[in-house]
Amino acid sequence: MTRAELELEFAGATIERAKSELELSGPEIGHALGVDPKTVYRWLHGESVPAPEQRRRMEQLNHLQWLLANAFRTLDVGKRWLHQPVPGLRGRTPFATLAEGDLDSVIRVLATHVAGAHV
Repeated sequence: MTRAELELEFAGATIERAKSELELSGPEIGHALGVDPKTVYRWLHGESVPAPEQRRRMEQLNHLQWLLANAFRTLDVGKRWLHQPVPGLRGRTPFATLAEGDLDSVIRVLATHVAGAHV
């Protein structure tokens, strides 16, 4: 398997998990990754390969999914958390923060929660 094929497989798996586990739409995934939704479509269908910065952001999205799976009793509880205002995000919801492309802030708050602090 070539490097490009591996990168496309990684991108496709990341996008599919974001759709199924986080219930993000294509445009929302695009915002979270800092790209146009058409770019997400091209990655999903193997038409282009993500640049290094987008691969890094996909890794962050995977990390967020891991944190959600490990921070709450169930993934459903984690999904509900995404839609509740969080003081650590200045009262914004994690979902809105993701849609603005600010993965780092959501990961920081969630990682604090996983570490045992209240968010």
